[in-house]
Amino acid sequence: MKEPPFVGARFFMGSVTNIANRPFRRLVTGYGADATIGEMAIAKYVVNGGKQDLALIKRGPHDRIFGAQIVGGNPNHLAKAARLAEKYGADFVDFNCACPHQSVVSHGGGAVLLRRPEALVLQLDAIRQAVSIPVSIKIRKGFDEDDNVAQEVADIAQKAGFNAIFIHGRTKAAQYRGSCDWALIEQIAQNADIPVIGCGDLANGTDVLKKMPETHCSGFALARGAIMKPWIFKEIKEGHAIELDAEQRLDMLSTLVAYTLETFGKDEIGLKKSTDFLCKQLDFLTRYAPPSILGYELPMQERAPDWAPRSELEALWKCTDRENKIALLRRAGLPDPPEPRTISAAQES
Repeated sequence: MKEPPFVGARFFMGSVTNIANRPFRRLVTGYGADATIGEMAIAKYVVNGGKQDLALIKRGPHDRIFGAQIVGGNPNHLAKAARLAEKYGADFVDFNCACPHQSVVSHGGGAVLLRRPEALVLQLDAIRQAVSIPVSIKIRKGFDEDDNVAQEVADIAQKAGFNAIFIHGRTKAAQYRGSCDWALIEQIAQNADIPVIGCGDLANGTDVLKKMPETHCSGFALARGAIMKPWIFKEIKEGHAIELDAEQRLDMLSTLVAYTLETFGKDEIGLKKSTDFLCKQLDFLTRYAPPSILGYELPMQERAPDWAPRSELEALWKCTDRENKIALLRRAGLPDPPEPRTISAAQES
């Protein structure tokens, strides 16, 4: 691996919308993530002062090294959002030019910016000049299926004074299908004079451990791998695979539930926010299949074949319907919602 690492970190928790919030960042930090990147914040909404949007770029009290990720096409909005991120304690600002979702692309942000690499200079200069903290760019291989503009964009970002490049080795058209192009990531890492952080298809700590001695990347960002298996950072730090049994995963979930309630509160609104987030998180946690049953670690692009649970709790972990998720969350300490308030006839009159 290349020296020096970006912001002193090798292993990043990547940005995941609706997941990479303060409670989850706190959880993976406890498992050994060197740095965490917040949920993607749309620069226009941040600048307009939306409370929820501003929260996305604020450093949490338990973040070790925190990156605020912003997205958009308007240089003025991006510059103002970057300044706000610095004001609210971010250690670095990450400019997202990789998001493939139509809701972002259709508004001129994310991966659509890869269609005209030469025009990116406006946004890059605006962000770089707006802040004194390090700035990075998140890119993909390209936009359309056959595109490969990553090297060109990497060169432009480096010339603009950016401090690091996060690269996912797929095009926007590919979304998350097919294999990640790690040969391209390695090529860019070899050519760059700034840190390059590789992303894509890292489902297990062993995937990272295999790549570490053979890559010129300065680090790795784990997003889907971390939300399916938050202890992936512990595997990397300890240098071996770790299988958590059903009880140990329940302990982990209990910790996340406690962090979530501490953040959102236990009133009716807080419980609803907590339940919505935790159910989204369980969409990923329930994809984990114990290697001791399968006989191998599940790769990122492979869904587990049907497997037989060995206990009632393991069966609960395997189920994906909301009723079973709620049952699992109750066992992990999520309170029941408050009873609906009834209004007496006297109160009505």
